[in-house]
Amino acid sequence: MSMWKKQKKNQKDEQFVRNKIAVSLLALLFTFLNFGAHGAPPPYFHLNPNLVDAQKYNFELKLDKARLTLTRELIANQNNCAAHYLLHFNAYLKAFMSEDAADYKSYVLVQQRAIKQIQQLNDNEPHKKYALADIYFYSATLKAKFDEVYSAARDIHRAHTLIEENHAKFPTFLPNNKTRGVLKVYLSTVPDNYAWIVNFLGIKGDLEEGLSLLQSIAHHGDKTPKYQSCAKEASYLYSFALYHVAKQSDKAWIETLRSTKDYKTSLLSTFFRSNMALKLNKNEIAFNLLLNRPNDTEYESCVMLNFLLGTAKLNKDDPTAILEFKKFKDQYRGKNYIKSNLQKMSWYYFLSGDRKQAELYKELIETKGVSINEDDKLANRYGKKPWPNKELLRARLLYDGGYYNKAAAVIAKIELKELPNSNQKAEYCYRRGRISEKLGHIELAMKFYEASSLYAIHSDEYYGSYASIYLGEYYASKRDKKMAKKFFDRALSLKNNKEYTESLEYRVKLGLKMLN
Repeated sequence: MSMWKKQKKNQKDEQFVRNKIAVSLLALLFTFLNFGAHGAPPPYFHLNPNLVDAQKYNFELKLDKARLTLTRELIANQNNCAAHYLLHFNAYLKAFMSEDAADYKSYVLVQQRAIKQIQQLNDNEPHKKYALADIYFYSATLKAKFDEVYSAARDIHRAHTLIEENHAKFPTFLPNNKTRGVLKVYLSTVPDNYAWIVNFLGIKGDLEEGLSLLQSIAHHGDKTPKYQSCAKEASYLYSFALYHVAKQSDKAWIETLRSTKDYKTSLLSTFFRSNMALKLNKNEIAFNLLLNRPNDTEYESCVMLNFLLGTAKLNKDDPTAILEFKKFKDQYRGKNYIKSNLQKMSWYYFLSGDRKQAELYKELIETKGVSINEDDKLANRYGKKPWPNKELLRARLLYDGGYYNKAAAVIAKIELKELPNSNQKAEYCYRRGRISEKLGHIELAMKFYEASSLYAIHSDEYYGSYASIYLGEYYASKRDKKMAKKFFDRALSLKNNKEYTESLEYRVKLGLKMLN
């Protein structure tokens, strides 16, 4: 059988299974709605063995199986609000991973139904406001993906109010720490241009307290089995908070490894572990994880993993990278990462010497997708820039993959004086600095960073700003406050820069805070 026919047969088989599950769900729901038991107990919240199984299926991204289990549970115990809570998380995961507008619309309906049911719980049930706060927090993260900023802010305010009230009434209820922790962490990172929203709502974050709260529940799952799922969720959030907010990369990776030990059977753990590996220049780990990920019909189809695999392949100069990017382009139904995917396709053809195809995908960036996250904003700017230096781009990708010696060999062939403008000179010095630092040549790296910050005075790219931050952090580690502050201030003084502006601002604030 040809590869194409085999692929079509697999797709038909998968669709048959999904259709069969959908019919079963409809039949069960019909039974539930028309022949529900009378005289049922008042609303309650109980994670019985069936719901523990459903939680497990959710985390594995066996979402259809989880949904079927939860629907059956509601038929048997229609007033168990824990089932509605888990149905909400199920719909959230589907919408989060696909970013499909139809999945988001379905999520909103499930969310509203869950809120309505959970609100009927007795006020003396500690899961009531905890579950509601959790739902509003996750709702806010989805709304942010769909650029509904003001509605997301309202949901954050609701989540914050509910979880603080719950903590005041039930101070020893450990799951509170997950939602309180993640809110405190991320509210501590709000950029200046959104600070007015937080000030208006009258809430503020605290990074250290938030991390401590997340850790307290993340490391409690082994001690208290009934909190295992909550602890796992907190562990994911804790590892990402350590990386994205606290900038503690080594600790973030340790926490990621601890919380994703089930990556061979959990597609969600595969997603978290491979995503973090890519961010931490552990390309071979990400590549092997994604290549051997759980991949049968029980698991949710997650084309975002093709984008990640394409990125890992591009970093190692694998010619099959383009197949992953094309699959993402053809099958993805969301709006985020479209520009970033097109940028990577353009890079692939540019490095392969096919300027015509590289130009085609470069031009598509302007009209496709949205510019909400920073990766897409950078891609959008790439679409309007002159072509990059090919060897600098190759060195960048090798560096991103953690292939530092190969990156050093590529960039060593470039003559600084032959680069045509200050942008490329600033980039050259920045990348020499990054590579040198990773290879342990710290003093040399600092010299390149300072040169980058000087070349970048009139640059509209991020190289000089980030080089200044690395200098600031270096001098802060040496307890030289004067020099550290000098370079942190320089990072913000490069006003022409239009890239990574929110991340840069936060990184400088964190650096200055550490100085004090």
